[in-house]
Formats: sequence, C-alpha cells, structure tokens
Amino acid sequence: MASTPSPRVLILGLDGSTWDLFSKFAGDGTMPNLASLLERGASSDLVTVVPPVTATSWTTFFTGLNPGKHGVFEFLLRRKGLSEGAVSDRNPFGEIPVNSTLRDGLPIWQIAGRSGLKSVVLNAPITYPPEQLAGSMVSGFLTPVGKRDFAYPPGVLEEIEQRFGPYKLYHRQVYSKRGVGNVLDELFDVLDYNIKVTRYMMGKGDWNLFFSHFWGTDRAQHELWHLLDENHPRYDSREGAEFGPRLRRFYRELDKGLGEIADDAGDANILMVSDHGFGPIHRFLAFNVWLHEQGYLKLKRDAGTRLKKAAYDMGLTPVFFYRLSMALGLARLRLSGGFHSRQKMQMLLDRFFLSLSNVDWTRTRAYSRGNYGQIYVNLKGREPHGCVEAGEEYEKVRALIKNDLLAFRDPLTGGKMFDKVYLREEIYEGPYVDEAPDIVFLPADMRNKALGTLDFTSNRFSFPVYGNSGDHRMEGIFLGLGPAFREGARLGPRSILDVAPTVLYLLGLKVPRGMDGKLMEDALVPETLAGRPVEYCDMELMGNASGGALSVEDSEDIRRRLEGIGYVG
Repeated sequence: MASTPSPRVLILGLDGSTWDLFSKFAGDGTMPNLASLLERGASSDLVTVVPPVTATSWTTFFTGLNPGKHGVFEFLLRRKGLSEGAVSDRNPFGEIPVNSTLRDGLPIWQIAGRSGLKSVVLNAPITYPPEQLAGSMVSGFLTPVGKRDFAYPPGVLEEIEQRFGPYKLYHRQVYSKRGVGNVLDELFDVLDYNIKVTRYMMGKGDWNLFFSHFWGTDRAQHELWHLLDENHPRYDSREGAEFGPRLRRFYRELDKGLGEIADDAGDANILMVSDHGFGPIHRFLAFNVWLHEQGYLKLKRDAGTRLKKAAYDMGLTPVFFYRLSMALGLARLRLSGGFHSRQKMQMLLDRFFLSLSNVDWTRTRAYSRGNYGQIYVNLKGREPHGCVEAGEEYEKVRALIKNDLLAFRDPLTGGKMFDKVYLREEIYEGPYVDEAPDIVFLPADMRNKALGTLDFTSNRFSFPVYGNSGDHRMEGIFLGLGPAFREGARLGPRSILDVAPTVLYLLGLKVPRGMDGKLMEDALVPETLAGRPVEYCDMELMGNASGGALSVEDSEDIRRRLEGIGYVG
C-alpha cells in the first residue's frame, strides 16, 4: 500500500549540530534515542551556504533561497537607505543588526498559511519582531532585552509563562576557567525549558507545520568543544575529567527530550536539521593584518596611529594582554557577565590598540569585516571613504586579492591555506548581491578560523585560539523520519536549500519554481512519490522585506549581545 505524506511536519532545529559528535554519541550509548531514530529514518550531511553563519543559514533554510535573494549575509547588514543613518564613530560602516523586516523571501510558514495550514514557530533566529501568521510564533535570541512583544498572537507568551515561568530566550554565559559550571548550568536550564514548551505547544494539536529551535547545541560546542576533544590544544585533562562527563549528560538530556518529542509527534513526518556543522578550531586568522602586510590596507601617519603601530610591532596587542591577564588570574577578555562591560572594554581596546579607526581610507583598497572570510573593496560611492573606482579598477583589486589568497601557503603545513575563494557573484544570485562582501572564502583546514571580532587582535596573521574552542563547519545534519521517509537510509550530502521545498511537498503543497533548492527525492519512500508526484507553481517569493530598522537603543542592545558571545566585533 502506497505511503502518503502526512499533513503534519515537525522540524527540530538543532543549531550547529554535527554528525561528528552525534554519530559518536549514538554509537556509544550517550544518545540511544537518536540511534533508534537513525535506524527508522533517512539521514545525510546538510551542506550549508557560505558563510556558515547562523543568521545566513537559517534564513536560507526557511526560505529555500540563496543569500543573494534573501539578503542576509551576516548578523550585521549594510542595507541601502538605512545604513547611512546608522553611521557613527562606533559604527563607521552603518551596519545594522538583521531583523525579520530586513529578511527577504517568503518563509515556509507563510507559504503554508496561504493554503490554510497553521504553523507554530518557536525561538527561530531572525524572527523578531514576530510576524502575523496563521498560527503562533515566539521570536529567537535576537530579541532586544526587556521587550515583551516577541510573541504572536497576543496572549501566547503569557500562556506559556503561566505554566513554565519567564521565557528563556538567551544564552549569556561564555567560557572561562572558573566559569565552566555556569555555562553548563545555563545549558541544562534553557534546554529543559525549550523541551517543556515545545511539548506543550505540540500537545495543543492545532498545527500542520511546527518548528522549534534549540540553540544550546551551538553554544555548548562554541564554548566547551575542548572538553570532549583530547586532541585540542586547549584540552586540559583535569578540566576534562571534572566537566566532560557533565557535558555528555547535556547531550543525554537532549536525546531524552528528542525521544519524548518524537513520541508526541505521532504520525507526523519529523525533520531534525542543523543550520551548519561544528568542529574544533586551533588557530585564528586576522585578515586585516594580512591585508596590511600585503599592502591593500594602509594606516594613518598621525602621531597617535604611529604610537599604536610601534606597540603593535613590539607585540603589545589585545591577545598579548588577554593571555597575560589570564595567566595572572586578573581578568578575562570575554566577559560572561554584563554586555555593557564588554562594550566598554571594546571601546578601550579601540582607544589603545590599532583598529579600523586608524586606517587611512584614502590609500586603502580593501579591508575585512565579519567572520569566516569576508573582504570588502574600499569602493568609491559605496564605502564612507571609498577610493577604488568602480569598473576596471574594482575588478583588478578583486582579482589580485583572490589570486593572492589562492596562492597563500599555510606556514605550518606548506599546503594551501585557502581552497575556496569566491567573487560574490560566483556563489550568490539575486537582487541583494551588491550588498554581499566582494570576496568570500573558507580555509582549506577549518581548524583555522577567520576572526572578525577585533580589527588587529594580534601582530601576527595566524595565532592560537582563545575564548571559543569550537566553531562552524559547512556540513550540518539532516534526519527525516515518518511515513514519507525511507528507513535506515544513509544518503549523500544534500544542500540546506533543499529542505524548504521538501517540507512544502510533505505538507501536500506545490513547490514554488523560484526556490533555489530541490525536493529531496532520494530521502523519500518511492511509493510516496509515485502516489503524489511533485507539483510546481509560480509564486512571488521576493519583496517581503519592509526595511524597518529597529530603534537605535534596540539595535545597540542586539549588537552588544552579539559581541558578548563573540559573534561580531
């Protein structure tokens, strides 16, 4: 008898999850429910977009569109008509935190709603302010602190809080030698809350599409990867023995919750997905240092800059003082308490150490902003103090930088430092390509991480990591199970773009031709496809960004919290 897709689809978004850990934990008994679910479903690596940033990846997931169409390339955007008003000494490029009104592309819950289907969306990134939809929504961690307007419809937040207490939107704790217990306490606390709320909202039954985002997997791996990795240069056997078992218990609790949620889902098709993967990082790469060494970035000649440069040449850099303070037990650069304190420290660093405020923009052809490898040409007419002419000169600068990156050899191994270097139009397509970084690239060995939280962190291009011990990878996870999915199938890598059309198909809907992904046919039972071949439709997916920037106060609050967890500088 042919299997037909269920009209209910449950998506569990396990941020930053990776088969490198999950397969190991499924095999050694840490995650027995996951082991069972793998036997019952179809699984694969889920290859994300470049850069593998949470804001970019989840927006791609929800819309089935590449970043050139939805317009989200990082947590901070430069949006024409809005960025100019945001320019200040603190924010020289007019960057504004991304929010739901700046995200373009029609998300899957809105497409479902147009066909009369109801959705529940919990904690999804880039959903503040929450949009009106057929169903209910609670926004994610980019909600400004203190706001009470992060849920729709009115009354749903109060309903949840009456049962489970104040809503837990944020992970605030970051790693320090003395703070591991605090990080773990928060991970367990938020996970328990997320599971309870997810099960409660599922139990109300009034949904066809359900999405719940779990951020703790990402935060645990950023802060504590080294506790599970004896080959990590930051691994400490005493620290690992003390806290490693408790970190494993976090995954055991996650597994318990996944099993309970899967049981609650009944005959719904279930997707477990991540926005990107994860792995260890061993070295940071400072690209403004490299651009300065290569002559693309020039410094001012005033006395203040020369004094900072002399200290920089002597090795008196932020990373030096960070390591010194940690050795003396006096302070730590990454403050786990108080994001205002971190902002004050950032301003102090800019005052005493080299930063982009010391750049001579009249002679600078390129600079770096953001993580994972993003370079901007100092283009006249686009940048606040651009000097590179559009056209031939612009193309020449991009070509030179791309060739230099491809030719760069890793000083430790002698191999290629970068094997994926793209001009923006080579990987993006759509109306927002002009807002993308001019050059985007990834290290050949992702244990090397392009660091964007400070402009000149060290006087060396490459230096050992501090703070985080784990970071993003291109390969996330996909697991589909339920009546429509093949049992025990291990598939080849699939694109994160492919999930949205697959979800719509499972809901019994037509797939818009404008989506960049395609149906994951090899994950589905053949009888399912034979019984209902995929149908396509013409639907306008673009033009949904209303361009509403948040208030200055809310924008600064979000920026401070992104700085506090090391996502932006």
